[in-house]
Amino acid sequence: MLSRVADSLYWLSRYLERAEHTARLTSVYFDLILDQSSQRRQERYHLLLHNLKMAFNPEEVFDPDKTLQLIALDETNSNSIISCVTQARENARQVREQLSSETWLQINQLYLIMKRPYRQWRGQPQVFMQQIIQQIHLISGISDATMNHDEGWQFMQLGNYLERAMAILRLINVQFLAISNRPPHREDYLDWIALLKSCTAFEAYCKVYTADLLPPRIAEFLLLNAEFPHSLHFSVNMVRDSLVQISHITKSRRNQQLNRRAGRLQSLLQFSQIDEIAQSGLPEFLQDVKKQCMDIHDAIYQVYISFPVAEELPA
Repeated sequence: MLSRVADSLYWLSRYLERAEHTARLTSVYFDLILDQSSQRRQERYHLLLHNLKMAFNPEEVFDPDKTLQLIALDETNSNSIISCVTQARENARQVREQLSSETWLQINQLYLIMKRPYRQWRGQPQVFMQQIIQQIHLISGISDATMNHDEGWQFMQLGNYLERAMAILRLINVQFLAISNRPPHREDYLDWIALLKSCTAFEAYCKVYTADLLPPRIAEFLLLNAEFPHSLHFSVNMVRDSLVQISHITKSRRNQQLNRRAGRLQSLLQFSQIDEIAQSGLPEFLQDVKKQCMDIHDAIYQVYISFPVAEELPA
């Protein structure tokens, strides 16, 4: 596969996953913000923007319409949903021949939804966010059902789960840091519920731990559970699986170090215990895993995308 094709498929999935993550966080936090006192509303508004890596003025008062415009529809904001969807569609357009017709049509459908006038969504941000989430889930399901699970599809999986792993790391780091740096509050349980719902994990968590919302258990579930699709461990497992499949397909001579990097991270999450992580420091653990994920991203580029062609030619 041409490196530019692999690059476009990789980023197509990363941008779609980023857009879905942003829409889900916005939906969860809008529910939380609109139901609180003015002081708590401001704190959670800032927490939402911090989670989404968006600059904000600490003195600015939360306004639902302005916030939705910034997060969803501001084309000058590179992290907005419309920017992510536009970038995803552009990457899809460049590799149109690699996608099934059904997948391409669904990506276009999402793009057209984002281009509708804002007045159609005024006063109903939750409906807007849920429609975006459903459309992206449709793209994922349709591509899974209508595309060959070949090298290109594996690059899409790779982008999807590496983006998800990075998002989970930031979400946990921001949430735990925010709550640990303030005095305990009787409404803290709402923030823990919001964290779980931001990863679609509340019901799955309750099936494992019941509804006892203890921070160590929440961290353990989101970081180390190997069975839940929005956990860090599951995401890293999927990254490793995709890299192994790509290795088998490409028979590249340059991927051994990349596979070892992914294998080391997979082993770290498989054998770590949450009490050991807490003792050594959760922020330090998250930073270490983040660095390893970024190293994997860099290695993907070195091995499959930006490598010198001469290195792959037979001697």
